[in-house]
Amino acid sequence: MTRESGAKIVLLVQLQEMKNFTNHEKDVANYILTHMEQIPDMSAGELAKSSLTSKATVVRLSQKLGLSGYQEFKLKLIAEVNQNERIGQILANEPITPNSSYSDIIHTIPGLYDKAVTNTRLTLNKGDMLRIDRFLQDAECIDIYGTGISYTLAQAAAFKFATLGVESSAYESINGHYLAARKHKKTVAFVISFTGANRSVETMAEYLRTATHNHVVGILGPHNQKIRPWCHEVVEIPNRDSILSLDVITSFAASNYVFDIFFSMLLSHCQEQHVQSSLEMIRHRNLLLNETFDA
Repeated sequence: MTRESGAKIVLLVQLQEMKNFTNHEKDVANYILTHMEQIPDMSAGELAKSSLTSKATVVRLSQKLGLSGYQEFKLKLIAEVNQNERIGQILANEPITPNSSYSDIIHTIPGLYDKAVTNTRLTLNKGDMLRIDRFLQDAECIDIYGTGISYTLAQAAAFKFATLGVESSAYESINGHYLAARKHKKTVAFVISFTGANRSVETMAEYLRTATHNHVVGILGPHNQKIRPWCHEVVEIPNRDSILSLDVITSFAASNYVFDIFFSMLLSHCQEQHVQSSLEMIRHRNLLLNETFDA
């Protein structure tokens, strides 16, 4: 085994599997696994004595694991143990575990939604939200930018705003020609990043802020130090920093909640017009639903 390939395999797993270990090397591995907290303070000679083997066996085992010697082995082992402890602490707070049943999950998910919405509501600044609402009321266009799943959210939000008669579209990238051709239109541009540290979204925000007259609003997670300067306004959403995929659920729910607030505020300003357009739509509902409608 080469040093490079060995570095790609988790040491703790190798020690537990003991693949191709001699009997003496297994003795060393067993001692390490059962006395993990003592290893950082032990020399190769001390480990050999405690495991009833030899210093040469300890060094040979380290090299068999793809490392230069015992000192490198010890440093890598300590790093892995610390990482496992951190992962264990994070997983201890995860609501979904290998033992979660269907019943557990269907009761857990609504709680995640509720927590995401509640945490977001508590962080919202009323003055900021009302200021953004004023820009939206005056906007001729609403453009929403995102990547990956945040682009899916952007599409849903754009659809909602469009039902109010506002020109609204979702984008995964910058179209410079499109933006230049519409520079005379009053536009609010939302940029979405669940972490706040999406490099592609940062680039889009920078372009929108420097090359257009768009009013740029960031819907961003907490790691937004680089994107924030390119936004006129920022609505920060909570992010769990989970090692699992549940942060997608909470971030999506939080961001969707923010867009629904803006949608609802716009709706309250144009409710009469929206009712009229809804009645017009109902008169032609049979064309959409393939049914007969008696007026």
